[in-house]
Amino acid sequence: MRKLFFLLSSVFLFAENNQTKSIEAAKKIALVASTEYLKVLKNAMKSHLMEKGPKGAIDYCNKNAYPLTMKTSVKLSRKLHVRLKLKRISFKNRNVADYPNATDVPILKELSKTDPKHPKMYVKEYPTRIDVYQPIYVQKICLRCHGKHLNKDVVKELDKYYENDKARGYKVGDFRGAVVVTIDKKSLEKYLHNQ
Repeated sequence: MRKLFFLLSSVFLFAENNQTKSIEAAKKIALVASTEYLKVLKNAMKSHLMEKGPKGAIDYCNKNAYPLTMKTSVKLSRKLHVRLKLKRISFKNRNVADYPNATDVPILKELSKTDPKHPKMYVKEYPTRIDVYQPIYVQKICLRCHGKHLNKDVVKELDKYYENDKARGYKVGDFRGAVVVTIDKKSLEKYLHNQ
């Protein structure tokens, strides 16, 4: 009986240790992925703002935000050696697809209480994936299209593309939403095995 107890305890501790390693690895991967993704978006917007002004940046964002997100997901999956998918969510969404689903709502509410100086990740584990939520805070460059005092031409352009736009009225440091990095567990296990 003692041997059975020892064996079961060892199996449980091994499984628990593997789960902890998986979660920690997922958090590290998600931090790299969300940081790179936000940098890609910021650079694209900065470039279009400088070249074509807010009107051109809004047009670009409307046509390219989702393809750029998918392209970045694929690129980061290759670079980080795990299958991952990126998405953005916000209660004050501009695109309908960016509104949080029922599972995301309580997590986003919790993240909205975090301090921008000490952002916290949230991890949700499922049988086949791990979702890691990284908060997004408004930066100065965002205010041209998301700020409180928008130019009337910007408002007109936003209204043209986004009829139910709620993503306005921000100031620097405001909670904007979250990047959700979904990591496939099988690819994560393979990644950990190869480390």
